[in-house]
Amino acid sequence: MTCRFTLLTLCVLVLSLIAGCAINRSATADGAPLARQVTESDHCGLTAPGLVYVSSAGDLDKLAQLPSGNLALSMLRAIDFKEEHLVLVGLGQKTTGGYGLTLTSSEIVDDVLELALKVRRPAADAMVTQALTTPCAVIAISPAEWEQLRVSGGGLGRFSRQR
Repeated sequence: MTCRFTLLTLCVLVLSLIAGCAINRSATADGAPLARQVTESDHCGLTAPGLVYVSSAGDLDKLAQLPSGNLALSMLRAIDFKEEHLVLVGLGQKTTGGYGLTLTSSEIVDDVLELALKVRRPAADAMVTQALTTPCAVIAISPAEWEQLRVSGGGLGRFSRQR
């Protein structure tokens, strides 16, 4: 009887440890959000779909050198890079206006910071500008508590980056 009780207790402990390893979080240890959308732009200058990770003011200076970029960098320079890093998620070059990205959720699952974005497209019958655009969203993220960054959304594809 005591052997059965000991075995049952051991099984419960092992299952508790396994369940505790799969941690999902939607806020930092301080209660701050894991991610927040800082801005979006129709003309980021990122001509291919993907993401750019910005962890310092020097990285931000490199963005200013993009030939067709039109990001408001003054707002981004206010970021404290010790507290937050930036992720630029671009849709690539589009032939009309009306496209955009919006952050819908962020969560850490097993050391992976997952950002979900919604892609905005113009309706088929919408009147839009006939101009080349490079839409993107700029998202501030917590630089701690994750080892991999994964960005996805309907029609966006999936992008990832190791820390």
